[in-house]
Amino acid sequence: MEPTSTTPALTVQQSDGPTNGPRRPRSPRTQRRDTQRSDRTPPPGTPPHWHTGHPTLGPGDARAAERFLRATAPTPTTCPALLHAARVLLHTGHPRRTATWCAKLHQRARTPDWATAFRALRSEALLHLGDLTAAEHEAAEAQHATAPRPTTLLLWPTAVRAQALIAQGRYEEAAAHLGPPAPAPAWPAAPWLRAHGRLDLAAHRHQEALDTFRATGSLALRHGAGRLPHLPWRADMAETLLRCGRTDQARALLTEELALPAIGPRHRGTALRLLAATDDSDRRPGTLARAIGELRDCEDRVELARAMADLAHALDTLGEASATGFLRRATDLAADCGLSSAALAAP
Repeated sequence: MEPTSTTPALTVQQSDGPTNGPRRPRSPRTQRRDTQRSDRTPPPGTPPHWHTGHPTLGPGDARAAERFLRATAPTPTTCPALLHAARVLLHTGHPRRTATWCAKLHQRARTPDWATAFRALRSEALLHLGDLTAAEHEAAEAQHATAPRPTTLLLWPTAVRAQALIAQGRYEEAAAHLGPPAPAPAWPAAPWLRAHGRLDLAAHRHQEALDTFRATGSLALRHGAGRLPHLPWRADMAETLLRCGRTDQARALLTEELALPAIGPRHRGTALRLLAATDDSDRRPGTLARAIGELRDCEDRVELARAMADLAHALDTLGEASATGFLRRATDLAADCGLSSAALAAP
């Protein structure tokens, strides 16, 4: 699939995009109620999905998550809580430990679906680490394990595999894995929708990307309040708007993204990297330095390479000699991950 150049006429709201107007902010009490509703214990026998929630742990409690993982044996009853604990580790910026735990839990899970779920989360952790080849392999194995009994669980590793392929510039393969047929626009399909939007963005189909991210955001607003994993649809839309020159709209979405509680260091670093593109040139290096700090802490080598490349461009604009060193480090890091050269282009 060759990227095509388009200049769409965008019709995006000044607020969130998916809604028809600005939303009134929810009170802390409403947010707590939404969190409790979305993370209540799944009924016994509920099949796993990418969004399996559990009230065992808060989204930022990495130490408690690891204690729970050490102390709890995987059974059909405990697997939802274990998957949630591993998800908390990933969300708080510990993808390497998440990958290690998921490898163990995949081997010890007593049902095929839960074994596949732990493998899918491991592929996601490897994607966060920038190990694109291993992430693709793990996601493919999870796909193959699910294919004989297709369920909505299949959409999760399919999306992760597509994301790994997109990062490597292998757009045609990503498109082949994503479909058709397209799944129904329901909450279990949100990862698939987001991956499809990322493919549209990579191929410069900006209007299609915005439409898909808008649909993803609508699902998140309807079903995802207070729930892990966080869907960064605002940052996705903002990146697309930046490609279209809609800087003010992009900045509004990124400001809202960064104001959300506990979005995690990976999403915060990515949002800061994109926010820097909306800054004046003299402020841009400072914002990118904050992004780099977040991304180093969570070991996200792919986003770190992008942020370093952006910092190199920002410093070069200011005539700083250090730009060359940052660009060299970004290029080396991207090559080590298998990241396509197009991924280092400024937003």
